[in-house]
Amino acid sequence: MARTQPPTARTPAQTPRTPALLRRLPGQARIALVAGAAALLLCGAGAWWLYRHVRADAHRTTDYRAFELSTQLAAQAAAGREILGDPLRGWPLIEIDREGRTVVAAGGTQDLVGLPALLPPPPAPPPRRATGSPERGTVHVGAVDEREHDRFHRPDGTLKPPPSSDTSAEQKALIAHRQAHVLAHRTLTVFATAVHTPAHACALPTEADGSCRATLYVLVPSDDADLAAAPLRTPLMAGVPLAALLVAAVAWAAARRSLRPVEAIRREVAEITDTSLDRRVPVPDARDPVRRLALTTNTTLDRLETAVERQRRFVADASHELRSPVAALRYELETALAHPDTVDAHETLHHALTATRRVHALTEDLLLLARPDRPAAHSLVDLAGLTAELVHEYRHRGHPVALRTSPDRAPVRGDGAQLHRLLRNLLDNAVRHARTAVVLDVTTDGRTHTVAVRNDGTPLAPDECELVFERFTRLDEARTRDAGGSGLGLAIARDIAERHHGALTARSDHPRPGTTFTLTLPGPPDTAR
Repeated sequence: MARTQPPTARTPAQTPRTPALLRRLPGQARIALVAGAAALLLCGAGAWWLYRHVRADAHRTTDYRAFELSTQLAAQAAAGREILGDPLRGWPLIEIDREGRTVVAAGGTQDLVGLPALLPPPPAPPPRRATGSPERGTVHVGAVDEREHDRFHRPDGTLKPPPSSDTSAEQKALIAHRQAHVLAHRTLTVFATAVHTPAHACALPTEADGSCRATLYVLVPSDDADLAAAPLRTPLMAGVPLAALLVAAVAWAAARRSLRPVEAIRREVAEITDTSLDRRVPVPDARDPVRRLALTTNTTLDRLETAVERQRRFVADASHELRSPVAALRYELETALAHPDTVDAHETLHHALTATRRVHALTEDLLLLARPDRPAAHSLVDLAGLTAELVHEYRHRGHPVALRTSPDRAPVRGDGAQLHRLLRNLLDNAVRHARTAVVLDVTTDGRTHTVAVRNDGTPLAPDECELVFERFTRLDEARTRDAGGSGLGLAIARDIAERHHGALTARSDHPRPGTTFTLTLPGPPDTAR
């Protein structure tokens, strides 16, 4: 039993290399190559169709001319006149009567061996008419009669040229012999026409009444139609590659021009450094993938600039704000080590712990602001319930906080811990600057939930309503009395609101007392429906 050989694994050297070569080409080169190949294929097919159409039309025209010529010559033969042939094209012809005798031969047919036997059979004689309708057929011509070889050939075997000025029978014989060599061993179209010559015009009678019946054959060389279409061959063969090259060049130029915005984007990105993150790539006017690439690149640069700015601000804030508590902690410890007998150890450790807690809280706040902008968690949080819990807690601690209005539920999607810190920071700020009371209002319209926190302390000036959300902002003396805050509470609150696709604003009816901080958060889509 024959064993089947396992298929031979193809080695890397045997793997087709064309796709890899194409991948190494520049994009505009691939576009030009594909466009040129497509143009070459389409133009070549179009040129081939045009050439075949013109050639077929030339064949039809030639057949029509041969049909008309056969009809005219048959009418001349039926009238007993001499057949002169075609004065324009000189097509070969031969007339053979019913006895097989050659009546007329022209165009070299008289020098072809056995031509009468090769011709199609005579058509049926026309009833009560002198000529019939020409019938189309084909004939494969044989060899040339070379019994008088020395008469028509030179000693080297080539044909003798006919004399240019002689019009004798010898010249006609030389021309006919040359024509016979042109026709030999070729397949030709032939039109056969039945001819009936009356007795008074018949030289060689074939019928009992003295009339003649014969067949007139007009031979059409096949290259006549090809010669009619030949002038198109050279222009088409030269024009198709030139057209493909032109299309490839235009495709190259168009692709190169369309990629200019991409090159401009590349140059601009290559020149952007950590000191020039504010630069942006140019955005083209055309609404195409290049424009979307530029917009996406600019969006990415915006995020990168924001991240780097956060990092820089973190470093600057940490180096600035941590200097004081670290210096105080160092002073306390160095004093305790230098004067151990005069320093209360318990008080020193208490001050050191206080400074350490402040450093820890400040570090946590700075890290919260410096982290990347990542989406908040998507758990469902009841903003109304969270506000009520904090109000209860602050009232229990003795702060003058009241919840004036609140719906049963105000669901939002987000991080419960972050939202808790946001509201706590707002309450801490309000309690710190209130004179007598802090009032909260929670409202909703089904799509958006709002928490308004109002204190009755010193109002903010119009230019301070945005300034309070910046880090470590220091306003007038009345608002800077600190109860342990890090100066980052409102900045953190706004950052959390923006991470939840919301907004946090401040408003005062200056000079009337009081400031209102308004938090707006979107509700979940399913709840809105």
